Amino acid sequence: MRALTKYFPQIYLIANSIVYGVLVVLFVTDANTWFANLEILPRNPVGLTELKTMYIGLMAAIGVFSILSALFNSLRQAGLIFALISYSMLAGVRSYGIFVDGVSSDLMTQLLSVEIMSALLALLALFFKLSR
Repeated sequence: MRALTKYFPQIYLIANSIVYGVLVVLFVTDANTWFANLEILPRNPVGLTELKTMYIGLMAAIGVFSILSALFNSLRQAGLIFALISYSMLAGVRSYGIFVDGVSSDLMTQLLSVEIMSALLALLALFFKLSR
């Protein structure tokens, strides 16, 4: 149990960076399919550039920060707090869209579940980090 509490923050951050890395590769190799799956294809090619900027660029930056946070203890707490805040905000905004606006799809519901689970895991990792 002691090893789990010691290494879980790093393991969480490494797993998080791998997930974002895979997502970046998927969006780089076939962005149109993934945007279509998310039902967010723009009407204008400029919109596609903006979507790629936000999805690919931002996901790559999050993945790089996550791996740096796993590698450097001085960044670890900041990385965990960032993960907790970002997943909580994603889940909050997605929940608003699903439950208040009534706009949903199976993929959106699955993403909400993943975001809630990731926020809870980030909270647990932060707790383990702070309890040492």
